[in-house]
Amino acid sequence: MKTSVYEADPFTTSKGPLLTEIETDYRFEKNDEIRLHLGGRSAKYRIIYVSVELRDGRLSRELVALKI
Repeated sequence: MKTSVYEADPFTTSKGPLLTEIETDYRFEKNDEIRLHLGGRSAKYRIIYVSVELRDGRLSRELVALKI
């Protein structure tokens, strides 16, 4: 499933900039912690929101992650 990971604004927790997009069947849940290695940098995030969408028979997912 196409999974888009967005960084949450630390003050409002609203969806911010896109961090990465991946293709995975892993079942992400709220409060999961992930470490992203992007552009030679590494950061730890906590998933605060998961949204799944079915459009034209194709599933996609958005994760909003707060940097911790």
